[in-house]
Amino acid sequence: MPLLKSLFCNQGRDSRVRTALVGLSLVGLFLIVLALFVHASSTVRAVVAAVMALPMAAVSLASARRRLNDAGRSGPLVFAPLALWLVQAAAQAAQPYGIGAMAATALFLISMGALAALPESRQRARYAPGSEGAMGYSGPVDLSPLAETSGGARQRVEPSMDGSAPVVPQMAEREPEAAASYWDDAPSGPSLGQRLGSLAGNLMPLLREHGKVVASLSGILVLSMAALALWPKSEPVAEVAKPPVEQPVVNADAPEFQHSVTMPDTYELLMNHDGLIVKWPGDQAPRGELWSLLTAEGDRSCAEMRFNNDNRYRAVKVDVWGDDMYYAYFSPLDTPEIVFDVAMRGSFSLCGYDFSLRGSMDTLRAHPAFALYTRR
Repeated sequence: MPLLKSLFCNQGRDSRVRTALVGLSLVGLFLIVLALFVHASSTVRAVVAAVMALPMAAVSLASARRRLNDAGRSGPLVFAPLALWLVQAAAQAAQPYGIGAMAATALFLISMGALAALPESRQRARYAPGSEGAMGYSGPVDLSPLAETSGGARQRVEPSMDGSAPVVPQMAEREPEAAASYWDDAPSGPSLGQRLGSLAGNLMPLLREHGKVVASLSGILVLSMAALALWPKSEPVAEVAKPPVEQPVVNADAPEFQHSVTMPDTYELLMNHDGLIVKWPGDQAPRGELWSLLTAEGDRSCAEMRFNNDNRYRAVKVDVWGDDMYYAYFSPLDTPEIVFDVAMRGSFSLCGYDFSLRGSMDTLRAHPAFALYTRR
């Protein structure tokens, strides 16, 4: 209980290490308890955060006051950790372990670290005559019994040369007057009610001195958590399913070409970078790839272009585009032979379609890009 009283004590001094440990302990305890309610409703999480944050805010304010007393400083700097603590508590309650919440928590730890980094004042007063305090604290609350209990008493056993029992020096019993606290005049073994009353007595001077500031910050924290808890959540609006609208196929998706010549039998020869393309209107078929030489999948009747003299040329691929237009692609290596056969042969078949080549010689020679391949 004295250790808890020292945390709320508004008087005395705290060492650098104690200030840093207080900040880390506050954050660690708050985050651990909040983790138990991370999946709870926002209202429950806000209430739990408020119940935890308000007493811890008093601890952070008292710790900052004692550290500034130890550094011989005063002023509004004492409220910086308090404000940052309330901000991080509200942020953690709204979005536990989010980026913004963890950033606010880090700022609070930085503020406590800055207080811990302040140098000690050489003109600081001592609260216990001849003593610098215990467990990093020096003030009205006596922590020396806790320090002695944690340290423990050890006795050295002297060796004996003659085998007799060693003489153990009797330690002087501590007089009750010396063991009594310099500040604690209460009877030993106080009841729980007396301890709570003593804790309230330590908090009242702090609240009287900074009552308006603490009340304002506490009100802001409570209102913020209440607003976050009661804020209406937007529910996803069910979208009305619309019938799929068939998008018209744009002819711009068709392959580009540099040269084109229309042949007498309703087909065209296209040329792009010396690669030959045969285009013709066909039966209705699904849009996309009809045959691929790379995968050998699709309509195998499109695998070869066969002339009436049995010359054959493999199609690289055959696609179906808008308006059921078929495009058969051939390798640039076969372009001279195919154009020559189109000019000289009588017919060819491709994808199950038969094409007549009557009059193709005059048509090809009329186009400079194709006329070059009709001469041997």
